[in-house]
Amino acid sequence: MTTLMIEAELWVSFASVLRSYVAAASLHSATVFTVDSTESAISFRTDGAVLAFQVDPQNGAGYWQLNGSETSTQGRFILLHDGRIALDGKMLDLDHAAIDFAAALMQAASARQNP
Repeated sequence: MTTLMIEAELWVSFASVLRSYVAAASLHSATVFTVDSTESAISFRTDGAVLAFQVDPQNGAGYWQLNGSETSTQGRFILLHDGRIALDGKMLDLDHAAIDFAAALMQAASARQNP
């Protein structure tokens, strides 16, 4: 498998677990998210928050941004061949990174609904 294929597959996997954990996090909430995705990007939107990712599928490097009603955070990531992700130097497996992002998105959406 070529390196390009590995990065592309890692991105597909990460986007999939992001979808799953955002959906699971929103089950016990009145918050409804819409998901937009392309081969190199995915975003989750609600009335008060947007979580977006952009990746270069050739090297697995990308950036993320979370915008809430009052806050905005962003960072960089690299998808690693061992199935982990480096988030601004912190190494996590894809599942734990997705769980953390889903929680941050829910918190940003909740802050909008409960000022």
